[in-house]
Amino acid sequence: MKVSQNWLKSLVEITLTPEDLSEKLSIGGFEVESLEDCSENVNGVVLGKVLSVLKHEGSDKLSICQVDIGTSKNLQIICGASNIKPNIYVYVATVGAKLNAVNLTIKRSEIRGVISEGMICSLQELGLEDSSEGIMIIDEDLALKHELGTPGSNLLQLNDFIYDLAITANRPDGMSVIGIAREISALLESTFIFPELNHKYNIHLLKEIQLCPEAISSDCIYTITCIDGVNGEKLSPKWLKDRIEKSGIKSINLLVDLTNYILLEQGQPLHAFDKDKLSNLIGKEVSPVDFSVRKANDKESLVCLDGKKYDLNENITVITCCDKPVAIAGVIGGLETSVTKTTSSIYLEGAVFNPVTIRKSSKAVGIRTESSSRYEKGISSKNTIGAVTRVINLLEEYFVISLPFINTSNFINDEDIFIKLRRNRIHKILGPLIINDHLEKRNLSDTEIVDKLTLIGCTLKSKEYGWDVAVIPNRSQDLMREIDLIEEIARLIGYDRFDLNLPSPIKPGKLSSEQLALRKVKNGFTENGFNEVLSYSLVPDDKETLIKISNPLLLETSCLRDNIWKEHLEILNRNIKAGQTSCFIFEIGNVFHKNSDPIQEEVLNGAIFGNRKFGNWVNSGKDNDLNYYQARGKLREALSCLNIRIDDKPTDSIDFLHPGRSAKLIIEGKDAGYFGEIHPKLILEKKSLKKVYLFRINVTNLLVASTRKNKWIPIFKQYPIVPKMERDINFVFSKEFLIHK
Repeated sequence: MKVSQNWLKSLVEITLTPEDLSEKLSIGGFEVESLEDCSENVNGVVLGKVLSVLKHEGSDKLSICQVDIGTSKNLQIICGASNIKPNIYVYVATVGAKLNAVNLTIKRSEIRGVISEGMICSLQELGLEDSSEGIMIIDEDLALKHELGTPGSNLLQLNDFIYDLAITANRPDGMSVIGIAREISALLESTFIFPELNHKYNIHLLKEIQLCPEAISSDCIYTITCIDGVNGEKLSPKWLKDRIEKSGIKSINLLVDLTNYILLEQGQPLHAFDKDKLSNLIGKEVSPVDFSVRKANDKESLVCLDGKKYDLNENITVITCCDKPVAIAGVIGGLETSVTKTTSSIYLEGAVFNPVTIRKSSKAVGIRTESSSRYEKGISSKNTIGAVTRVINLLEEYFVISLPFINTSNFINDEDIFIKLRRNRIHKILGPLIINDHLEKRNLSDTEIVDKLTLIGCTLKSKEYGWDVAVIPNRSQDLMREIDLIEEIARLIGYDRFDLNLPSPIKPGKLSSEQLALRKVKNGFTENGFNEVLSYSLVPDDKETLIKISNPLLLETSCLRDNIWKEHLEILNRNIKAGQTSCFIFEIGNVFHKNSDPIQEEVLNGAIFGNRKFGNWVNSGKDNDLNYYQARGKLREALSCLNIRIDDKPTDSIDFLHPGRSAKLIIEGKDAGYFGEIHPKLILEKKSLKKVYLFRINVTNLLVASTRKNKWIPIFKQYPIVPKMERDINFVFSKEFLIHK
């Protein structure tokens, strides 16, 4: 979120320097990623007056100008602009000025035998326009208000700073200038001025409008307002254009700019439709009841404001007029009904949609806009009619319009919802406040608590236990519980001002038997030459038995895995291709099984490939892969630390393991996993490049068996008090029992 300091100053009193305010905001939770000085590109540029213009003898296009910049000596400047003439006011870049827009540092130079002591600038050279046909001639009325030599930043209103703020998902109020101004007011304890609204428009309930219940739920709202008497040719005044462009939005015309202005100021997205274009589209005079919100059909498409045609589907929510799509709800408007220079009447849409539907639509079409980014974080429907009222108030200042009706889908309940805030709970969680460098400590006073919450717009009712607190709509998304209010108090007071508040007495933590056993398992594997790996739990949608996630980022990560061995094969194959002759790996992770309710199972998975030797000289350089029993022995050695018995039961029912070389692992009579050699077909299909042994053990079965008292708690046996005695026994058999080959 980019916001101009001058805009903020119109709403809140700021006494700090931009650098100090940036630090204050960052500590308060709004990280300032960058601070831009708008005057940086025009440092060294001043107001000047051209006194005379003479043709350069050595050039047909160059002129020798005498320019007064308010110093004792006039400057001689060579200029090649076609619109240069005497007695005009211009922007002059003096010697030493750096024009970053054209990567030029002004120096005293000689041009075709004539000295030039500066440069007369165009707006392009000052970085204010993309192109210019000549130098910028300053309006005489504006110039006469300033003395010659006045910094150009004063005339261009560039004495400003732009804060680029990182807004976290839990603070959607930070996506508006009013929200940032209120935050500054709370941090600095300064005066905050909310823009005045003139609520003089009638509000009409639209009972007939058709709305998608998923997109417009009970706490959402849809408003549509017809406004006649506007003019699409009218451009925005300088103050409006300056504010929205410094926030990163390009100025188009007054109608569009005002909707963007309210989006930035209030955090409420708005959209304007051309009324005549809507009527042409549906073949009749359009009325508010013709609008609706629904899910798009699979074969529909819409050309949007960016000029691209988007194919729609059921995941996309659209705004329709007589069932014809005219916008993707909360994301982008349609080009066919957009506001242009010919617009004389508009339908103004202001709505609050379910954030989930906006995220789905935005992802489905692959675009993210200023509107969708605000809807996704969540905004309050209590502010929607106020934002519509604000933009109509501004339209009345520039156009002669009749008082419109604001048509709304429902009336939002404006009653305050109170949160119980207990005084003793605040003191218990935050602890004492440090006074006088740790010499004195005390709890927060009631006045301090009330003042801080009042600064962020809360209303408090005093109670015996503390207060009942009503939160303003802009903060209703993150201040929902008592603990949220306590955290807000601490944030505004300053976390660094509170003393340590540790529990007394401090009880040391300890690991449970299961946690200790799991650590033993990991240590047992690593001590026996295994490497622990970590694989993704999200996999592609390649079979019906997988559990699909509702909001996948990519098709490759759209489902929850039901096995880990496939990823382990990929890891082994990469090691084999890299020239490794052996690879022992293990992983403790979760797999997910589809059922009436999804089942999550924690498993110990691993793979064994190759024979780990210190050198190939042992086998004369030949491969000597482990056989089944040797590989099974490696697993037994790794698990020997748990002192449990794991039995093998031969099986041929596991389709990815070699029949006859695979077994189910049995712990305490229960099926706990498997061990076996990979099926030869996977080698032939290049799913595995070499012979590999795979194993899987259910972690719950493993830990339950290993942490039983008779296994987990060591039993002391007294040392023998007599020497050890050995006996050798010989058996004599008759020859008739001998078996002859």
